[in-house]
Amino acid sequence: MQEAGCIGKTEFAQALAAREQEIQLLRERNRILQGQVDLLELRQEKQHRQIRSYEAEIEQLYQEKQLLEQMIQELPELYRRKLQARLQPIRQRIAAIQAENRQLRKEVYQLSYRVQHIDQLDSPGWIQLPSLRRRDPKSSAERSTKALPVSPPGVQPCS
Repeated sequence: MQEAGCIGKTEFAQALAAREQEIQLLRERNRILQGQVDLLELRQEKQHRQIRSYEAEIEQLYQEKQLLEQMIQELPELYRRKLQARLQPIRQRIAAIQAENRQLRKEVYQLSYRVQHIDQLDSPGWIQLPSLRRRDPKSSAERSTKALPVSPPGVQPCS
């Protein structure tokens, strides 16, 4: 019987050794799988950080896009205001020149009216001769262009 007990012990020891070996293989496999899980978790964390980075960049780009769109919408009004600011002194200068022009025309009209009446009052008996240019002094026939007195009808000139 001892042989039977011995055989049982050896089988049990072999079964135990096989179980220990199997447990050791499972532990090794578990260690390998745990390493793979850790590696996958690291990759996943890295991807999550990259995704958060991309999301932050997308948000920043979206805000910049909004700002640029707003600036583009404001550009026509901005240029209109700047153009008006530049044109304002020019318009003021044009208005001043036009006012001065009107004043000068008014003065010219008044002076021409006065001159016309003064000429009529100063020389009632004088005939207005056209002004002639002086001839070259070397020419033989040099004449002077003076106004000659004309008597009114019925009056004899004094000599």
